[in-house]
Amino acid sequence: MMVLLSFPLTFTPGCGEKDLPEVRQTPERPLGELRLAMRKQKWSEAWQYSDAVLKAHPDDADAIASVAKVAQHLEKPNEVADLLVKACSVESFSNDGRVRQAMIALVGAGRLYDAIDLLENTIQAVPSRHATRRWLYDLYINSGNRAEALPHGRTLVRQRQFDTKLLLSLGIPPSAKDDLGSTLEIVRRNPDDKRPLLRQANKLLNSGDIEEATKVLQQITDQHPEFEPAQLLHGLALAGSGDIDAYEQWLSEQDVSSLETSVEYWIAKATIAAAEEDSKDALRFYWNASQLNPDLTKPWSSILELTEELAIDAPERLDAISNRLESLQQIRSSMERFDQMGSISRRLATDIAIELEKLGRLWEAEAWASIAMTLPRDDTVDVEGVRAKIVTQLTGQTPWQVTEGRPELQSELPNELQ
Repeated sequence: MMVLLSFPLTFTPGCGEKDLPEVRQTPERPLGELRLAMRKQKWSEAWQYSDAVLKAHPDDADAIASVAKVAQHLEKPNEVADLLVKACSVESFSNDGRVRQAMIALVGAGRLYDAIDLLENTIQAVPSRHATRRWLYDLYINSGNRAEALPHGRTLVRQRQFDTKLLLSLGIPPSAKDDLGSTLEIVRRNPDDKRPLLRQANKLLNSGDIEEATKVLQQITDQHPEFEPAQLLHGLALAGSGDIDAYEQWLSEQDVSSLETSVEYWIAKATIAAAEEDSKDALRFYWNASQLNPDLTKPWSSILELTEELAIDAPERLDAISNRLESLQQIRSSMERFDQMGSISRRLATDIAIELEKLGRLWEAEAWASIAMTLPRDDTVDVEGVRAKIVTQLTGQTPWQVTEGRPELQSELPNELQ
């Protein structure tokens, strides 16, 4: 995102645009007057024609982009961004270069979520735009909004539009070392939108600084009470602080029906139930969280602790949970080592693919095996055999998470755990 903040904005002409004659157009032709002034680099004079051009050419993307170029030279970042978004819209988001320009302009003006909306609209219009979907994925990740990023990342993997960086970011949540420089710069440029601070709040929570995280989340939700990712994280922070009254007050102000499909909601409820020594409810709530996102370690480890506390005897189910937790921990450790070693270890990439296959994350497993085959040769690693085994299990209908044959994956809390 820091790259986008510093990226020089250039303008790409549309197809078929011809050079205009050097002679001045009549006043009835404002676009000609504007472009003549542009050629002479008389930007203030050109801007005088901007309203007339927009009125006369509301459906001409190149004309609108010309006005945007004038606004750029006059250092009007918000006008540049708005005009380029309009140009993208009138040509149904068909011009990749224009969409990229508009995205850069929006991020440069500190309007991160407007850039996200632009890219969402673009891939809705043209779902096959892989590069655009990747920009969108990266913006969501950089904004701290991982829940919205993951579906796009998974789509890219299924469409075989992946690289090592994408696979690592899918598998490893942001760490305490996450650099917040670009996020803070975004908010400095546009203090009217504090939603990008979600990334800072995530970092604070991950590092255990619940008090500071709560303060940041309060800033976001005061300004954007409808912003659900911040509300969910706010509830999680309040639950983690042990302030049950504050959590209950927060919960009373929410539309619970819209939160029940979010893993943070159930982890927060489980945390409160555990604080109130209601182990059975805590177990049920952690189970709900585990099924919404079976890739998180927190729900699984908490389930194991609670079943031991409740003296629950269900060896097959608990062994499956223990095995999943062990695989998740092994995958994270291997991914971190793979990243630290320069992303060149064929053995580690293959080990990751094997563990992912055990978990039923077959698309991800195949992607890692494919990456492994491109890495420096290691005759002790049978990556070809590993990949072949995974591919035989894949069809176009294979879900991202295969649940069949995995006792730990069941939507309702199993009877033997109740």
